[in-house]
Amino acid sequence: MSLLTRISSYSAKPALAGGWGVVTYGELAALADEAARALAGLRLPGPAAVAVVGGHGPAATAWLLALEAAGHFAVPLAGNPAEHPARLAQVNAQWIVTAQGYDWSLLPRIDEASEHPLFAALRDRKAAGLVLFSSGTSGHPKAMVQDFSALLATYAERRPNGLPVLALLGFDHIGGLNTLFGCLAAGAPLVVPDANSPAVVAEAIARHRVAVLPASPTFLNLLLVSGEATAHDLSSLRVITYGTEPMPESLLLRLKTAFPRVRFIQTFGTSETGITRTESPVAGSTFLRFEDPQLEWKVIEDELWLRSRTQIAGYLNASNERFTVDGWFRTGDKVEQGPNGTLRVLGRMGEMINVGGEKLMPAEVESVVLGIPGVADCRVRGEPHPLTGQTVVVDVVALGADQEALRAAIRTACRERLARHKIPTRVTFVPSVSGERMKKMR
Repeated sequence: MSLLTRISSYSAKPALAGGWGVVTYGELAALADEAARALAGLRLPGPAAVAVVGGHGPAATAWLLALEAAGHFAVPLAGNPAEHPARLAQVNAQWIVTAQGYDWSLLPRIDEASEHPLFAALRDRKAAGLVLFSSGTSGHPKAMVQDFSALLATYAERRPNGLPVLALLGFDHIGGLNTLFGCLAAGAPLVVPDANSPAVVAEAIARHRVAVLPASPTFLNLLLVSGEATAHDLSSLRVITYGTEPMPESLLLRLKTAFPRVRFIQTFGTSETGITRTESPVAGSTFLRFEDPQLEWKVIEDELWLRSRTQIAGYLNASNERFTVDGWFRTGDKVEQGPNGTLRVLGRMGEMINVGGEKLMPAEVESVVLGIPGVADCRVRGEPHPLTGQTVVVDVVALGADQEALRAAIRTACRERLARHKIPTRVTFVPSVSGERMKKMR
């Protein structure tokens, strides 16, 4: 059963709830039909790259579904077209759909179809394509081409359920799309907040009685330190999933104290290989185990390698050197292996700090600093040093005005709990350490 057929079968159930109101599955299916007619009216000679600029709204969702059904290449983007000239050029987008709520407008861009080999290979297989861009934190954003039809097919076995889910991760992010397609396949309502601030998200959870919250550790920390977790009735929450970055153990302990009835599930995925099913061996553990028949994994020199059925065909604008000839993707994630096939993600290999030959990962120091009263958030990084090669620096978002007292408390706590080479030599105070994708910007 295709995803569109499933959506039609859910009929009067609520599908999307946001500032535009509540859209039923029947109404969403009708919007997808309308988008398909508009697409057919363009009389495109063959599969084309079409950018869908918007968010998790009914019109943008309908266009994604229509593009996949017609075998085109969908390029979801957040914001507005003026923000993405380079990305639109890299995918050779022929048309741009700007979507807001129920409404959309179609803008022509170029007349020629893309001839990139990755697009050509999808056309030859009569498969639709999906192009996602990386955040660009380690350089320019990479354009990743995926078989859209194969990706949607992985949701065919989702069991129907009615648990409301909140859309926090982006419309242009694999985690956000996984949330969207997972809800659509299960016939569950997806609640879309007007903004990703803790206050707006908490209010949406309370108003729509959201049961499942997919989020990053950075956002969950903001939810606690802002006071919004106690300012609203969040008793409807049953599951909080977290991923995209390492979870500090001190933060997980605070979250479990704040939400004693909530089950916390660590997720894992990359834009290159897709979101993977996982389980935690022990409640509250930061270790995980992969439980996904579509995924293979191994650890080579402490780096996690993955091979999945849903991984991308390659990059449009970058070298594919991170993929081996036999299909393995080198994630760049440093991991620690535990018993019974478990592992813990420690951070990106490139984030490792080397102090005179002694190596450490930022997450270990961040876990200590985050547990200090007065610290709203922090980011640990390496800084060049003439004698040791690197030294540890921590950027801190403070809750109060007495920064000197907080600096002293941080140094004391780190001296008591960390090895000497891991102790920050400098503490700086900054207004924020997170980016628009709600994770630390290093």
